[in-house]
Amino acid sequence: MRKYGLAILVGLAMSATATAQGPAWRFRWQVGQTLQYRVDHVTTVTEVVGSNKTETTAKLALVKRWQVQAVDGQGVATLQLSLAAMRNEQTRPDGSVLLFDSANPEKSTPELREQLAKYVGATLAILRVDGYGRVVGVPQGDAKRYESELPLVVVLPEAAPAAGQAWERSYKITLDPPQGTGEEYETVQKYVCEKVEGSAGHIRLATQLKNTPASLRDQIPLLQKQTAGEIVFDIGSGRLHSARLLVDKVLEGHQGPGSSYRFQSTYTEQYVPNN
Repeated sequence: MRKYGLAILVGLAMSATATAQGPAWRFRWQVGQTLQYRVDHVTTVTEVVGSNKTETTAKLALVKRWQVQAVDGQGVATLQLSLAAMRNEQTRPDGSVLLFDSANPEKSTPELREQLAKYVGATLAILRVDGYGRVVGVPQGDAKRYESELPLVVVLPEAAPAAGQAWERSYKITLDPPQGTGEEYETVQKYVCEKVEGSAGHIRLATQLKNTPASLRDQIPLLQKQTAGEIVFDIGSGRLHSARLLVDKVLEGHQGPGSSYRFQSTYTEQYVPNN
């Protein structure tokens, strides 16, 4: 009887501990669920060569939709990606502006309208994603792309949320044409949980290349991959709430003495409840 009573007490203690810890870091997929996000991405490239200075700016606004088509017994979801809206504005070095707005296609630049209109409303990818945000399969889409670019910004740890918690994700960046010829670069993303407030986990992210190419010009397409910023994850609901990722990198002397190349990027993503 004493052993049996001890087993009950141990079970109750374990249950109480689990309750005290609260929900774990997990995406909580539901079949038929639609996760909708507003994305705003502004990039500026400033290049100085000799006495010439050029600047190019791009402003991209999207409404992304991830539809949960299925969830298997291991908690792996099949997600379908589409765009509900897109606005792309590009300012060239001469000051001219190219515009595509899916809400006003007739006012869009024909060149951009022809290139971009086909992406709105279409299925852009189908991914299999586990409860920690890791891509475990790509039934439709570019598998190499989704090895480096997470569908929902973050990979979560297999532990209970706690301030000061740290974890990493190692992966490869592949540069395909026109940016490269298939070169691969070992990369690590480092995460730190800065605080947990209510059901919101605030995570700091930094990205670091392990093998930077020796040539400065070869480093240019990698600048945009080196993001850092903050992610807010809704632990109770099991979904990404928001992300703000920044890049501000400068290469000096990429085309000889006195030349420079600066890449600046601000990327924000915000969960938008479905109406």
